Amino acid sequence: MKIGEIAKRTGLPVQTIRFYENEKLIRSIGRTEGNFRLYDSNVIEQLQFIKHSRNLDLSLNEIKHLIELRENPSADCEEVSALIQDHIKQVDLKMNELSKLRNQLESLSKACAAEKRIENCGIIKKLQTTS
Repeated sequence: MKIGEIAKRTGLPVQTIRFYENEKLIRSIGRTEGNFRLYDSNVIEQLQFIKHSRNLDLSLNEIKHLIELRENPSADCEEVSALIQDHIKQVDLKMNELSKLRNQLESLSKACAAEKRIENCGIIKKLQTTS
């Protein structure tokens, strides 16, 4: 299959598929005489795996590691579990950071005066003085 067909079947842009190939997450099986990339049907499953993993905000390095483990039948599932547990910790850290950001934004929002003129805007004044 050519890359355009793979893109249609997976819903991924051609550029993304090329990027994943450059990152060694997928492989083409060769090229046509016209120099078009060719892929076998396994690449669709691989791209769906990558797409689902990216939707879970896994990094490319984490996905590469999962692919390596998946391709090794003797690999231990504990390693996959540890990777996901580490990712959960990262998500928890991001959630804490986002919660702090939300609190800061709410505080700024409360600084808005009833005055409509920008020169009296409490948010602008706080942004100019807050570091």
